[in-house]
Amino acid sequence: MKKVYLREFESYKEDYQKSFLWTFVLSIIITIVCFLLSFSMADFFIKQTEVIAESIANNMAEMSGKEISELSNIQTVLLIFWNNLKVGTITILLGLIPFYRLSSFFTFLQFSVIGVVFGGLSAMGQNVINAFIYSFLPHAIFELTALVYCVVIGNFINKNILTKVFFRKRKDSEPIWKLLKQSLRSYIFAVIPLLFMAAFIEGFITSRLSEIFL
Repeated sequence: MKKVYLREFESYKEDYQKSFLWTFVLSIIITIVCFLLSFSMADFFIKQTEVIAESIANNMAEMSGKEISELSNIQTVLLIFWNNLKVGTITILLGLIPFYRLSSFFTFLQFSVIGVVFGGLSAMGQNVINAFIYSFLPHAIFELTALVYCVVIGNFINKNILTKVFFRKRKDSEPIWKLLKQSLRSYIFAVIPLLFMAAFIEGFITSRLSEIFL
């Protein structure tokens, strides 16, 4: 197992690091910009926050056949994990489409939703700092890291596909078998554990912190 993670770290340094850093920074900027827009578009952000919350509740109810309040902590963890796993998988698979950094655009949309939600809470007069610290940050550290990691995997695949298909620089691109092997290893040993930790924290810890402090 140690050797697997050492290889993964090498892949991160060689193929992922630059993409990870700029994706993460740009995503944070997009989140902040969306949040700041709420000060001039309060009504719109309140409405969108309500729509997003209702959509999440309906999605959870559809997947489980129960309302959120009726779910056990374990059921909540599994549903969150499954939902985030689908988002991460889609993000990576978008890299197969020969459109430049499509995985990044999809994730930027996810981060903009975060900005909209916190902007809506601010417009409603909620304590955004407490909401961020107690109901978001504990699990988001792992969840957002995993989602950004999915972006860099998708972009790694995308870069090599574009190089092969459009630029015909086969010597400058990785062989297909290496792409698949490396991407699958990153998905199994980096993305899945991070998403599971995020779901576990959200189901057992974040929910409890929200009850106590919010």
